Amino acid sequence: MSVGKRWLVPAALLLATADAAAQPLDYVVVDPPRTRAGGGAHTIYLNRCAAGCTATVGDDDAARDTSSILGRNLTPSTISLEPFVWDQATWDAVVACTAARYAPWDIAVVTDEPTSGRYVEVMVAGVPAALGLAANTLGVAPLTSDCSPLPSALAFAFANAHAQGATQLEELCTTVIHEAGHLFGLDHEFDCRDPMTYLPACGTKVFVNRSLPCGELMGERDCKCGATQNSFTHLTAAIGAGAAPAAPAVTVAVPAPDATVTSRFSVFALVDSPRPIAEMALWINGRAWARLPGKTSGAPYELRTPAELPDGTLDLDVRTRDDLGNVSSVTLTVHKGTACVDASTCLAGQTCVAGGCRSPAGTTALGAACSVDEDCASKLCVQAAGAGVCSTPCYPAGAACGDGLTCRAGDDEGFACLATIDEGGCCSSNSRPGSALALAALAAALQARRRRGQGTPSMQQPTEQN
Repeated sequence: MSVGKRWLVPAALLLATADAAAQPLDYVVVDPPRTRAGGGAHTIYLNRCAAGCTATVGDDDAARDTSSILGRNLTPSTISLEPFVWDQATWDAVVACTAARYAPWDIAVVTDEPTSGRYVEVMVAGVPAALGLAANTLGVAPLTSDCSPLPSALAFAFANAHAQGATQLEELCTTVIHEAGHLFGLDHEFDCRDPMTYLPACGTKVFVNRSLPCGELMGERDCKCGATQNSFTHLTAAIGAGAAPAAPAVTVAVPAPDATVTSRFSVFALVDSPRPIAEMALWINGRAWARLPGKTSGAPYELRTPAELPDGTLDLDVRTRDDLGNVSSVTLTVHKGTACVDASTCLAGQTCVAGGCRSPAGTTALGAACSVDEDCASKLCVQAAGAGVCSTPCYPAGAACGDGLTCRAGDDEGFACLATIDEGGCCSSNSRPGSALALAALAAALQARRRRGQGTPSMQQPTEQN
């Protein structure tokens, strides 16, 4: 397939509102389901339409292949999609990618149509012309007016409109996860790290655990159901928690273990992480000496040491925290100048141990007040309701935190073991119903669905095609 050079905006279609023609959307606003009896969907069915697919106008129902977005704004009441045209390896890769991106939630990604239970379906096939849409439309889906999840519905990812090339898999995968996201009540986010964006770049996209503004390509706007949207917590409340994502994998490139370093040296670290990085910190002999915010690029992190760092044996600890609160730690020992023999060459409060000037280890217990990470035996002081609390990383569907502690979000929205609070008093900077769903119903949703089977994930972005 060959097309002229152009920007492909994910499903650049406006059916939602007539007055927003300058900023086309790939979702159609529909009424919430009349009843929620039976709960929501815990399965995403990816349909490659091997023998072709037909869908007709009607209430949103994946089992009957009916869709409420058909039959309006010149879209036909009945549509037919040609089969997925790409090879088996491409199909398998799209399915695996979708499953990987949705793995943090209690949902399964399948390629055989379920015979029982509720599910949502993404038809991964055909071209936009089948729905009377422009050639650069990559997909379309319904989105409820109150941002609640649809219990059963169809979305369309026009696989045959994705040109072959180095970016084809990522575009296909992202289109699928993006359109499925609308079925679960997600608006477009104005942050290129999240698959619900129209913005390009930022590499692999995952549902980000941060309250972010919404928007398409022209700038930020309020989200449909609140000022901001946290796609991660919205999905957690709508579906339930699944497998805990892996912590960041960090490699220290420079210096080498046991190296002799200069008076002022830098530590260069590389990160391979399925999640956005929130912060990286360099601890030396029990004290944090440098901190950096997370990056959107794959460039190395450079953690610079200050001139006042005492000479001697230095035990380096590169601690990296992602947007969920996962922490990884990489340690090595290097040598700077002359080893200490007593505290006379150390900073105030330090002692000389094994040739290095060391700060006292934190002693504050989990759940107790703290000012800085160094106060805590866990090396993690989390801000919660504006106050510092010694904590440790956790995941909602993971192991229990211990007596009096619950795994919940701190002020930076990362998960940590914090004092148990009344669930009815939980609040969020995101006031949308789908995110009232997200934090107010979070604990109940996680607990109720923790027993269910595991799930799946994916990605999407507007990309320049050749």
